[in-house]
Amino acid sequence: MFFPIITTVKDELDQVEEIEAFTKRVFCEKKPIAQSEFFSAGQSGIKAAQVLVVSIFDYVNEQKLKYKDKVYSIYRIYERSDEKIELYCEVKAGG
Repeated sequence: MFFPIITTVKDELDQVEEIEAFTKRVFCEKKPIAQSEFFSAGQSGIKAAQVLVVSIFDYVNEQKLKYKDKVYSIYRIYERSDEKIELYCEVKAGG
């Protein structure tokens, strides 16, 4: 799994541009999505796609991640008592 690293650059017209590259590699564990989570997310217009567990020390409030060549948006997090965090992800349109 990869988190994005955002770099800010100025072009020849002095305009600021942000470049997003998914280069921060993090080890994760995939968990199944509970039926209640899938239903609850669906009621909010969210299509739950993945639940990935990472070390709390690897997560720095990123809003996106890349897992198996797909970009996901993180719509919810859950901090566990074992220094792990669960990232609840959905695929955005065009992702």
